[in-house]
Amino acid sequence: MPGPPYRALRMVLRVISILLVVGSLFMIFSSKALLMRAFMHPPEAEVSTLLLFVVKELGGLMLMMSALLWFAARDPVRNVASIDALIIGFCVLAVTPLISLRTLPIEQVYPASLIWGRTVVRLAMAAVFYWLRPRGEAAQTV
Repeated sequence: MPGPPYRALRMVLRVISILLVVGSLFMIFSSKALLMRAFMHPPEAEVSTLLLFVVKELGGLMLMMSALLWFAARDPVRNVASIDALIIGFCVLAVTPLISLRTLPIEQVYPASLIWGRTVVRLAMAAVFYWLRPRGEAAQTV
C-alpha cells in the first residue's frame, strides 16, 4: 500500500519553486535602475557594479534552488533531504538579517520593523515545512 500522497506539501513546494523562478529571473535580468527601485531608492553609491554582479550570481543560485524544489515536489518522500535543507535555509535566512540589523547601520536604508516581519515569516515557513515533511517509516524506507 502506498504512503500518504503529501498533496499539501507538493503544492507548497511547487508554489515556492515558481516564486523562486520569478525572483531569480528578476535578479538575473535586472538593471541598476530596477534594483534601485526594488531596494526602496537607496543612495546611488550603494548600488555598485559589484552588487549587480552578486545579485545576478544569486539569481542563478535561486534558479538552481527552484529546480531542486520542483523535482522534490514530484516525490517528497524520496527527497526528504531537500525539504530538510529548505527548513534549515529558512532558519538561517531568519537569523542573518537580525545579525545585519545588530552589526550594520541598515536602519538608515531599510526599516527595522520590515526586517523583523521577514524574520517571523521565514520562521513560520520553516515551521510549516517541518510540519508537512514526511515522517516515520515512509521517509526511512527509501
